[in-house]
Amino acid sequence: MATEDPRRSARHRAGLRQRVRDFSKAYRKAREWRCTPVQAAIAAVRYALTGDSGRFVSHDGARLSRIYRSDG
Repeated sequence: MATEDPRRSARHRAGLRQRVRDFSKAYRKAREWRCTPVQAAIAAVRYALTGDSGRFVSHDGARLSRIYRSDG
């Protein structure tokens, strides 16, 4: 019978919580910049997974924007 290491699952939950926070932060920012909900969600998923949203159209089509995690 295999048992799960409780330390590993706690670490996994902490990582998931951080990804959810990252997603929420990026989604809110993209929506503040007047992105469509779909574009904001795609950018937020990329940001949560990689720390960089890539370029996306914002400000009602007037700008190309990018959200990234700074190292400093």
